[in-house]
Amino acid sequence: MARPLTKIVNLASIKHNYLLAKALHPDSKAFAVVKANAYGHGAVAVSNYLDSTVDAFAVASIEEALELRGSGVKSPIMLLEGVFEESEWSICEKQGFWCAIENDFQAQSFLESGVNLEKVFIKVDVGMHRLGVSPEKAPSLVKRLRSSRNIGEVVLMSHFSSADDLSSKATTDQLACFHGVREQCESMPVSVANSAAILKWSIPQGGWIRPGIMLYGISPFDGIRSSELGLETVMTFTSKVISLRSIERGQKVGYAESYEAQGEERIATIAAGYGDGYPRNAVNGTPVIVNGIECALAGRVSMDMITVNVTNVKNVEMGSSVQLWGDKLSVERVASHSSTIGYELVTRMTGRPKIKYI
Repeated sequence: MARPLTKIVNLASIKHNYLLAKALHPDSKAFAVVKANAYGHGAVAVSNYLDSTVDAFAVASIEEALELRGSGVKSPIMLLEGVFEESEWSICEKQGFWCAIENDFQAQSFLESGVNLEKVFIKVDVGMHRLGVSPEKAPSLVKRLRSSRNIGEVVLMSHFSSADDLSSKATTDQLACFHGVREQCESMPVSVANSAAILKWSIPQGGWIRPGIMLYGISPFDGIRSSELGLETVMTFTSKVISLRSIERGQKVGYAESYEAQGEERIATIAAGYGDGYPRNAVNGTPVIVNGIECALAGRVSMDMITVNVTNVKNVEMGSSVQLWGDKLSVERVASHSSTIGYELVTRMTGRPKIKYI
């Protein structure tokens, strides 16, 4: 029997979540952000399924964009980080890619390249201090690029540092900074909203929104479940019980003997480990669903296996069904027991689990 580890991806739920983002901002067009292999869900499969629905796709790099084009994707594709080498501009022109410009090198190399692009997105640093030209430089750069005959449209773009924290004043301040820059640039389309801003913040209408993590049914907020936001679960990560044993009080389980039985317990070994993308730093007590019942991780996560206390599960046997996360157990809950976020768990999964699209 093949190793029983599968990630099931519901493509229709991704489409539902994309259309929800559009419904929340009906005057805006929406990118489907499929960078990092569509957040671990398979960029080629996801993009081909959504190709006839989306306004455009967004990726991190030209390599990701070329993979999609090579798979037959026809929709526009935007490079969120722009180009890294001058030679990439001619590829953007040939493939019809849209591009962010966030620094002087990118701006100057584009103007010197002589290529024609349908859209260019000027990224402004309004406080995250990661990418983007300063608010002081942005208006003059907008003017320079608008005067070029090689660009169809210039869009003003930014990104918020703390939109997932609804109590933070940072987003309000950064929005105000962005509005100030936009006022100096006359009328132009904008793109500022990631998933958190789309779902909970008052943002400029028109232009482009950028739903990312919400497409995959994961909440960007601590303490707000994805179902409360109207999102549908997309990935269900499943396995099976591959071994069972009974242990007595005081006996220990796993590497470093990190779990000690508090009484007579039944321990199930499950085919999933950090070599598959299950978080190694998941602590004892992390929830796991066995035969539809919530159980608890018992022992350190190893490369290929985890061990779970199934004492309270009736009829557990070899081959019993396991859900590591999905519709019965949110990836956010697993992440919270692992000192990380749902984004990381789905994007760092390896190629070992079989993938099934429905």
